[in-house]
This record gives sequence, structure tokens and C-alpha cells, in this order.
Amino acid sequence: MKRVSIDEAVPGMSLAKPATNSTGQTLVGAGTELDETLIARLQQMGVAMVYVKEPSDEGGAQAERLARLEQELDHRFRKAAGDPASEMIREVIRRHLHATHGGQPAVEESRP
Repeated sequence: MKRVSIDEAVPGMSLAKPATNSTGQTLVGAGTELDETLIARLQQMGVAMVYVKEPSDEGGAQAERLARLEQELDHRFRKAAGDPASEMIREVIRRHLHATHGGQPAVEESRP
């Protein structure tokens, strides 16, 4: 998360914290994606600074979530170790987790 001047805000940024006025009243909720109209409106309302998400903020949380899911997957398949069919199913699920949670999918091994 970083604090930026409303003049430096650009469309596509997401708010990490709610945008508030000088009295602390919430004007726009956290997680809202900024567009040109909203930025202009916040400027008109006297908002000087906003907190926005940095790409690394989302990536770190996403990587942690992926790691937890992979640990759970390994735990669920722990008794099936050595079974070729179960290993294949686990690897397909692992690739799906990487594809849906932003990680790089594992390189597919060549099969004989």
C-alpha cells in the first residue's frame, strides 16, 4: 500500500483504504477501482491523498494463499503417494490452482 496525492492517482488504481474527507467521513470504500470520473470527483470534494494498493500487495497475499492451497492439496493426497493415477490427479489440481491463483503452472513432465 502506498499513499499518493489525488493528483498523481491514475485510472485503474485500487484503494487500499477508504477515501475520506477532512472530517473522516468515508467517501469511497476500500477496494474501489479509480476511474477518471471518480478521481475528478474526489478532487472536487477536497480529498488530497489516497492510499492505493501496490501490485506487490496483491501478489504477496496471492502467493501466500496459493502456498496454503498447495499444502492442503499435499495433505489430502498424502495417503495416495506412489499411486500413479492419484499422482496425476494431484498434479492436474496443482496446475489448476496455479492457473486460477496467479502462480506459474508447473512444467508438464513428458510421459513415456
